[in-house]
Amino acid sequence: MDFTLQKRRRTIAPKVEGLDRYPCEMQLYDDIPAFSISITELEQATAERLRVLQTLEEVQNRGMKVGSEQWRLAVKDELIKLNMRSAFKLYSATSLGNELDDFKVRQRDHVSHFMLRVSYAETEEKRRWFISREVELFRFRWMFLPESKRMAFLEQNKINFKRADEEQKRAAVKISNGRVTMGQEYSLIPFVCVADLVRARKVFLHKGVAYVANDDIISVLMATYRSNLSQALAYISRRLHILDNEPRLQILVRGAGKNSRDVDYTNFVNKDKIDIRQLDTLAEMSYPLCMRQLHQRLRSAHHLKHFGRQQYGLFLKGIGVSLEDALLFWRSEFTKGMDPDKFERSYAYNVRHMYGREGKRANYAPQNCMKIISAPFAPGQFHGCPFKTLDPPGLTKALQGNGLSVLAQHEVVDLAKKGHFQLACSAFFSHTHKGSEQILIGHPNQYFDESQRIFTGKIVKKEERKTASKLAVPAAPADKTAKTTGKTAEWEDMDIDFANVDM
Repeated sequence: MDFTLQKRRRTIAPKVEGLDRYPCEMQLYDDIPAFSISITELEQATAERLRVLQTLEEVQNRGMKVGSEQWRLAVKDELIKLNMRSAFKLYSATSLGNELDDFKVRQRDHVSHFMLRVSYAETEEKRRWFISREVELFRFRWMFLPESKRMAFLEQNKINFKRADEEQKRAAVKISNGRVTMGQEYSLIPFVCVADLVRARKVFLHKGVAYVANDDIISVLMATYRSNLSQALAYISRRLHILDNEPRLQILVRGAGKNSRDVDYTNFVNKDKIDIRQLDTLAEMSYPLCMRQLHQRLRSAHHLKHFGRQQYGLFLKGIGVSLEDALLFWRSEFTKGMDPDKFERSYAYNVRHMYGREGKRANYAPQNCMKIISAPFAPGQFHGCPFKTLDPPGLTKALQGNGLSVLAQHEVVDLAKKGHFQLACSAFFSHTHKGSEQILIGHPNQYFDESQRIFTGKIVKKEERKTASKLAVPAAPADKTAKTTGKTAEWEDMDIDFANVDM
């Protein structure tokens, strides 16, 4: 019998080439991806990241403060519900069990970020949305990093902040009223780089320098990340024409750049038309506050300025008002305060332009809440989001005029004060539609459709891949209108020729 000891074979894991490119779970995405990947895998990685960014937006819209523990746990729960195990492991700085899997998921993170950069660089609105969501994702991931990995991340990215020495800390302790302590480490950073911390009064300022504790260094990183990302997207937006020679990538880019949870409000059945004689009733019953305000102003002053006409005109188009009826409606109002010829010269072109019958003949979509909220606003104008533009007394008066109780007024105004404009609109919807389930409003036309569902059980819009449903209001016989000329005149309130303006 042979009692010779048998040596146990040891399995050596193969060395993963390129892992040193991703030493940390987080990245600042300074380098462009330089590796091969299939179109299918690229599409999957991009779609997965887009779902993550959409989830961040949905959680924020619930009114949770970004960066709070409640927000972190809510995002975590939503990602787990979406069965995004690999992504969440990466975001929570947890290994998948072997270096090869860790390497692959970091590669997917890298390439998906750059793919969405290209997809969301096209317009200012898309760039703003993408930057906000990516900065939120950066904060979410930082919250999971232990202190050792945070320091390693700063070192790997060569981010060195000047530290306050013992003498500087002792001097600061004497004049900071307890904001600086000897037991804490502080970085000395110019106050302009930590505007959010200054606004929240979380730092001690002395001679233009902020004493930033280690726990708050994320604010500096986020400001830098936001600035770099903004510059990168602006650069990409000027070079999107290069994709014209890459049809496969062009299809992928355009697909990723569309938020799949948005509804196309430019597609509705032509035979289902809103009767413009019913607009006063619909405004009182189913308009969001922003459109009610514009409608009331138009009825009382018989005029709206450029941005108001654009916002309300596209909304009317989205609910089903035809071009012929839109011309009739705007003409009937404006000619109560001006000569009909002036309307034809200065305003009729704008209406036809919105419907894609003039200029570059684009099918313009109604504006969503984010675009309306971010629109420039000045005194004497009536466009924009009233939950943002109206001061508390003005908003209270508007809510009272729409029949809200005192308690409901306080609730809506309080949400608006905190900057939760879409939540305020959602609360306004709930209080004007008793017994309805709570929904999050993200689009004025969504508000109108949901209202019509409740009041009539029917819907105005027609989504793609769905059959058309009939309108709640009866169709009006077509009115014949005089042919209008294609000439344009200068807009008296903007001093521009609208023929040269891209909407």
